[in-house]
Amino acid sequence: MKMQLNITRSSQTQDGLVTPRLAFKNGEKGSALITSIIVVAVVTTLVGVSFVATSSAQRTSDRARDFVGVERAAEAAVEYGYGIWKQRIFVAGRPITTAEVSANLTGPTLPGYTYLSAAANGPLSITATDQYGAPAASGTQVLTNLPNYPGWNGFASSYLISAKMMAVGNLGSPMVAGVRRRFQYIGVPLFQAMYFFQDNMEFYKPATMIVSGLVHTNSNLWASSSSAGTLTFSGNVSYSGNYSTTSDPPYANTWSGWSANAEITPTFTVGQSSQVSKVAAFQPLGNMASLFNTTDSNPNNDGYQELIQMPNNSYSDPLSGSRYYNTAGVVMQINGTTATVTTQNGTTATAAQVTAIKNAFKGKTTIYDQREGKNVDVANIDVSVLTPALNSIASTGFNGVIYVVDTTAMTGTNTNPKTVRLQNGGVLPDNGLTVASQNPVYVQGDYNTGTSTSVPSSSVPANATGNPNNTDSPTAPGYTRKPAAVIGDAVMLLSNAWSDSNASASVSTRNASNTTFNMALMGGYMPSGYTPSSGAQYGYSGGAPNFPRFLEDWSGNSCTYYGSMVELFQSQVFTGKWDTGNIYVPPYRRFNFDTNYSSNPPPGGTTAFLYSRGSWSKF
Repeated sequence: MKMQLNITRSSQTQDGLVTPRLAFKNGEKGSALITSIIVVAVVTTLVGVSFVATSSAQRTSDRARDFVGVERAAEAAVEYGYGIWKQRIFVAGRPITTAEVSANLTGPTLPGYTYLSAAANGPLSITATDQYGAPAASGTQVLTNLPNYPGWNGFASSYLISAKMMAVGNLGSPMVAGVRRRFQYIGVPLFQAMYFFQDNMEFYKPATMIVSGLVHTNSNLWASSSSAGTLTFSGNVSYSGNYSTTSDPPYANTWSGWSANAEITPTFTVGQSSQVSKVAAFQPLGNMASLFNTTDSNPNNDGYQELIQMPNNSYSDPLSGSRYYNTAGVVMQINGTTATVTTQNGTTATAAQVTAIKNAFKGKTTIYDQREGKNVDVANIDVSVLTPALNSIASTGFNGVIYVVDTTAMTGTNTNPKTVRLQNGGVLPDNGLTVASQNPVYVQGDYNTGTSTSVPSSSVPANATGNPNNTDSPTAPGYTRKPAAVIGDAVMLLSNAWSDSNASASVSTRNASNTTFNMALMGGYMPSGYTPSSGAQYGYSGGAPNFPRFLEDWSGNSCTYYGSMVELFQSQVFTGKWDTGNIYVPPYRRFNFDTNYSSNPPPGGTTAFLYSRGSWSKF
């Protein structure tokens, strides 16, 4: 049956709009009603279907949102674990074991979520891993290059942090998410560079000098040669501040004779653009600088100088894990004319062995230091006696580091600075040796060259010839130089010809002879432009070439050096002004980086820390 729709006369609404009226014929009203019912039923069904679909989509959206929430909670727990891991590594100053990083480990409280077990050692799991990423009791250190630091390498230790979380109060099935992330600690030995400076590094018209190995400063680098080829860099050079070879020197008035138009760029064996780069600063010992505070009353957190100082036990010590005094295997403390020896950090020694170590202390001498312009007291350490004594405890835990300190009080009748001197150091312990002190340290004569009472210094080829081409061996035949370091407030190098009796005489009477030193150095420096508490402002500091200090007339003689030089702090005891005059005449500097340190650095060497994070993964 057809339904016919008729349009009747329109009516006008209140607002003046015209609305058509619909009218049905009498026989068609029932059919229209049925049709309307069907339409309503269909619409109702469609609305119901839409409601069910919308409710299902809503539930799906809610579950997705809940899952994202629990996943983010797991990520937050992992980030918390990263902070714990980083702090514990910083305190230890080295890669730590799974047991050390997971001890008393609890995750943060996150309202609405609870932990599920992520691994055997707890809901928040941190484990060391081997080189393949598998959990291990202690991690495997892997030598890796540092792409952002040309020529530098580090030892990477990997860790895996995991957390599994569940949302609580969920009316449906439990919502669970697990997250893992890998982290790396990269220890960067500072003794892998010829020079590593925390502060400004300056080379200003030195005597003929070839610098091999890496050179880096966390501050500004200025370098000027006295003539073409006089100053040559053969390795990669990096800086974190500013760099200039011919302009804008530090404290321009301190570079005597400096002229912007007269300065000569150093020679770069490959090319300046290839060898020189600006990089981010290395952080010695990680974020240690964040602990420094010179304005509080605590004397144990004033700067990198803390590394070599004894702690003040009346205050907390946030740097205790990094001090050489704390980390050494043997401590020799000198008071007056008495030496006391103690062992620590797993080192054991018999009474006879302790006595043998004490016998290396040969009493004190007073000498005049021309740069300091005063008498100083010198505690003499005979390394030829110390070496066999330390060899005897190598199998009982000795870690290769000895801390030697003279704590004799400075009284009204004796205000001489206290220093340490290493003598007869031609032969070192089989496993190497690091000598550290908060005092200034003199090194007298060949060091780590194989010379002894029966092997004269002339048996070292570099001494016999003067090493004119810097190619002669720095050791006597048959001797293998050991990993070694000397660390102090300042380090002075005295030649084989040094005589205490001439210390206060004119420089012309302090004639040096060819001498070879094979050891890393860490010491303080005096910056250019330093203003003492009394007196005029200092001039040029002597720069990196004079980081090891000289006190003799080296005219025509060579100082052959193999090692690595690290500057982290300003000297506090030896603060005398650098100059030549009656202080010294420079040697021919045959300075070389000891490439053996790349794989076998000196015991207890200071490192910079780098941290890296891998990508997230789910489980």
